[in-house]
Amino acid sequence: MTAEEGVQLSQQNAKDFFRVLNLNKKCDTSKHKVLVVSVCPQSLPYFAAKFNLSVTDASRRLCGFLKSLGVHYVFDTTIAADFSIL
Repeated sequence: MTAEEGVQLSQQNAKDFFRVLNLNKKCDTSKHKVLVVSVCPQSLPYFAAKFNLSVTDASRRLCGFLKSLGVHYVFDTTIAADFSIL
């Protein structure tokens, strides 16, 4: 993890995430804050193994769960990981 990633991680936490989700439920949709979640490629095999699913099914279910909470966009960062290797 780079220093920049550490700073970004420290600025994001579950408390803020759920605070924004709750605010979005209470206000007019034109005033919603857009919530974006990125899923790293390493997390999907963990969820797949934990719930006895294929990686594809785990990805779909995780995305569906996050969207059911009120997340607007869910991005898979696999391509970003591939670019970093190049």
